[in-house]
Amino acid sequence: MGGKAILLVVVSFGLMFSIVNYNSTNLTSRAVEELSSYYVKTNAHNIAASAANIAANELFLDPDWTGYNHDTLYMNGGYAVLDLNAVANAKSQLNAKAVFNYYYARELKTEEAQVDFILDETHYTKFGYYTKNWPGGAYLVTGDTVDGAFHTQDKLLTLGSPVFTGKVTTKDGIKMEGNKWGFGAANPEFKGGYETPVDVPLTLNTTKLKDAGNANGRVFEDPSGNALDLRLEFIDDGTTIGKVKWSKRKTGTSSWSTPVLASLDTLSPNGVIWNTKGDLYLSGTVNGKYTVGTGKKGSSNGIVYLEDDIVYRESPLLFESGGTTVNNPNCSDMLGIVAEKQVVVKNNTANRHDINIHAALFNYDGGITVEGLSAFSPSMGKMRIMGSLTENTAQTTGYTNGAGYKQIIRYDKRYRYSTPPNFPATTTYEIVSWYE
Repeated sequence: MGGKAILLVVVSFGLMFSIVNYNSTNLTSRAVEELSSYYVKTNAHNIAASAANIAANELFLDPDWTGYNHDTLYMNGGYAVLDLNAVANAKSQLNAKAVFNYYYARELKTEEAQVDFILDETHYTKFGYYTKNWPGGAYLVTGDTVDGAFHTQDKLLTLGSPVFTGKVTTKDGIKMEGNKWGFGAANPEFKGGYETPVDVPLTLNTTKLKDAGNANGRVFEDPSGNALDLRLEFIDDGTTIGKVKWSKRKTGTSSWSTPVLASLDTLSPNGVIWNTKGDLYLSGTVNGKYTVGTGKKGSSNGIVYLEDDIVYRESPLLFESGGTTVNNPNCSDMLGIVAEKQVVVKNNTANRHDINIHAALFNYDGGITVEGLSAFSPSMGKMRIMGSLTENTAQTTGYTNGAGYKQIIRYDKRYRYSTPPNFPATTTYEIVSWYE
C-alpha cells in the first residue's frame, strides 16, 4: 500500500473515531441531562403527592381543618394546598401544588408539579344498615343476612352464623356466641371483611336540609312557629314529570287542608322537601329523585309515618337465581326519608298485609318501628325495605311468634356511587378521584 493510501486510511480512522467520540460524549451528556430532569421532576411530583396525602389526612382527622395559608417546606421544596374553602361543599376539588428548587450550572431553578383530588362527604347510604346503638341481648343469628356494608357505634352481638354480604365495621368490637338456644357454633360469615375500631358518629344537620329546601326546593313551616303536619302522596301518572299531592294541618288538629296536586319539577326543582317541625305522612309511587323529611319541635314530633307503600315506578333490584340481587337498569328513581325522630309504619288497613319501602331511611333519635305493635298484634306479613337503613337504635318490627312483620332489607347498590339529594352525610370525607 502506498504512502498516500496509508495516509488516507489514517485520516479516515481518525475521522471515524472523532465521530464516535463525539456521539459518545453527546450521548453521555444527554443521559446526564435526562437523569437530572427525571430527578427534579420526580422530586417535584413526590412533594405534590405527599402534600395531597398530608392534606387528605388532615381533613380525615379534622373536617374543619382550614389548610395552609402559606407554602410549607418539605423534601428540599415547598408546597401549598389550594381551594380548601371549597371542602365544605360535597365533591370539592383540591389542588396540591409543589415547587422543587435545584441548581443547574450554578443557577437556581425550579420545577413545579400538581396533584388534583376530589373529596366527597361520606354518606350514610354507603351502609346497607347503620345503627348507633346495638340493644343489649339483641343478636343477629343463624339465618339472618345483612345486605350491604354494616356499621355499629356499639358492640355487635352475633349468635351462630349470620351472614354479612358487605364489609362489617364496629366501634366497640364484636361478641360472637354459639351453641345455645338451638343455634350452631359461633361462626359469623363476613363476606366483605371485618374491621374494628371504626368511628362513624351519627349526625344530622337539619339546617343544611332547610337551606337546601329554601334554595331551590320547598320548605313547609307554620308562620307562627307551631308544629305542622305534612302529608305527601307521590303520584306517577305515566308522564316523565313526577307529581305529588300535598296537604297540611296544625299538629294536634284533625282537619287537613284541601289536597293540592303539584308537579315536583315546580314544587321542588332540587328534590328537597323539608317540614321544619312536625310530622310527615308519606305514601305513593316516586317518579324522580327526592329527599323528604321532618324536624322536631323540642322533644316532640319529627316522625315520618308511612301510611302505605312508598315505592319507585320499577323495583330498584332484580333477583337472580340463588337469591342474589343486581340493580335494575330501568330504575332511575331514588328517595331519601329523613326523620329527626324516627320512621313509624301506621297500623292501618293498607299496611296489615305487607309493606314495601323503596328508600334510604334515616332515623336520628330512634329506628323504624310499627305503630302500636306488641307481642299480641296480628301477623302483618313482610316489611320489604329496598334501599338502606340508618338508625339511632334498632327497634322491634316483629316478634318470633309471628306478630308484626318479618323484616327483609335489601341494599340498593346504587347508593355506593350516588345518593338522594342532600341526604345526611357523616362528618368525614373520602377520596373519590385522584389525578397526578
